[in-house]
Amino acid sequence: MRRLALVLPALALAAGTCFAAGAKDKGAAGAAFLTLTPGARAAALGGAFGGVADDALAAHYNPAGLGFLQGIEAAAGREARFEGLNYDYAVLAVPVLSWTDKPKKVSDWGVTAAAVYSLTASGIQRRGLIETDAPTGTFAAANRAYALSYGLALGEGLSVGGAATYVDESLDAAHASAVTGDAGALFKRGNWSVGGGVRNAFGSLSLGSTPDPLPAVVYAGAGWRPRAGWLVAAEFDQPRADASALSFGAERVVEVSPGLSAAARAGYRTDRTDSGTLGGVCAGFGVEWRGLDAEFSWSPGGTLGDVFQYSLRARF
Repeated sequence: MRRLALVLPALALAAGTCFAAGAKDKGAAGAAFLTLTPGARAAALGGAFGGVADDALAAHYNPAGLGFLQGIEAAAGREARFEGLNYDYAVLAVPVLSWTDKPKKVSDWGVTAAAVYSLTASGIQRRGLIETDAPTGTFAAANRAYALSYGLALGEGLSVGGAATYVDESLDAAHASAVTGDAGALFKRGNWSVGGGVRNAFGSLSLGSTPDPLPAVVYAGAGWRPRAGWLVAAEFDQPRADASALSFGAERVVEVSPGLSAAARAGYRTDRTDSGTLGGVCAGFGVEWRGLDAEFSWSPGGTLGDVFQYSLRARF
């Protein structure tokens, strides 16, 4: 508990300094794709995963969660969005001591993760400065982020972590890049877990004449497992460039047969109500067989169409 009392104020101070420096940028942000929710499981929980962070995608939601992993894990998936816009990602998490014979747990020296996130679109119509009936051509847009993360369990149920991310964005002939970072802490005690930190804490992108700060978010979340097979999660997000948001989610896992289980999930986000009150609803399911998880999530998108995500997770 003493370590927790030292770590959490340090995170709060770093986040406060970051947001004070960027207060004048309220309402503007570059590389907005960094706020998307990778992982069909986390997406179905409404993105309320910063206080849970119990799989490889902790690399995105709260890198401190990596410190509790006890083996190699991988995750990859795709989110199909409107007008052929696709969001793809892949993460590999590896404990530092995975390939040693030392009499230690594989996580004793921490867990590292490498990840790539990509949002791309092609065939975008070019109209130019004069209104025309037919497009003058097409162009493409690509947004990618490459991240290295690390988490270390300090004992007494506390883990801390961080990530460094290189962001690369292009729109037609314009191109920009930036470097940013994450920091987080996660504390587990009994059936509870609580976590918090900051994502995309610094950096800016400039595709035009004015640089836009990256979409920094300070978050705090919690997870509760009231009984075996149940998970309830909640998270509060405070973006630098937007209004605050709450997210909630619940998960029920049932063992179908030895080695085979099925999960049902549902969640809600308060910042996704553009298409009506039900716009913040999300749901999904998953099937796990001997360490391999196939997962699916859905959320309504109003006039832009529903959003579907498919992902795979594997533990070795």
